[in-house]
Amino acid sequence: MFVDFIKALHNALYSFFNGGRRYEVFNLQIPESWPDMIYYFLLITSLCLITYIVLLTVDFRQVVFNFSKDKVFTEENSKQLRKIGKGLVVYGVIMLVLNIVLGIILIDFPDVPHESSAYNAGAKFGSVIRRTIKNSISIFVVALFVQFISFIVVKGNVLQQENNLTI
Repeated sequence: MFVDFIKALHNALYSFFNGGRRYEVFNLQIPESWPDMIYYFLLITSLCLITYIVLLTVDFRQVVFNFSKDKVFTEENSKQLRKIGKGLVVYGVIMLVLNIVLGIILIDFPDVPHESSAYNAGAKFGSVIRRTIKNSISIFVVALFVQFISFIVVKGNVLQQENNLTI
């Protein structure tokens, strides 16, 4: 992820200062006919999302560090895991919306028959939705898994506190 961040930052700076070619943003090639401000907005959005994921990874590292020190069922870990799970959901939703909107605007499907414009629009929309969901579903599965682990840590914390009180 850090490499992706550096790569995106380099591409943004190179394009901004050198007037170089436009790089892919969200795995889509932004047309040269689009205004530079939209391109830079998308680049900055991409960099912000990458930074957000890196920060979530740093939070997760703290949880793993606590686990390695046998501090598993703590309130701090449950809060961190819940925060990470919610953060992944937010990240997934933002990526899903951006990829759908940009995909509908930018992608042209030459294999779709040109007999009906309504059919074209429906086929294009369906194809973009299918591809975007296929690429984004793993983020939501991981977020759900992290939320589930958070729930287990909370229950373990309660049981551990009850056990400490009975001794």
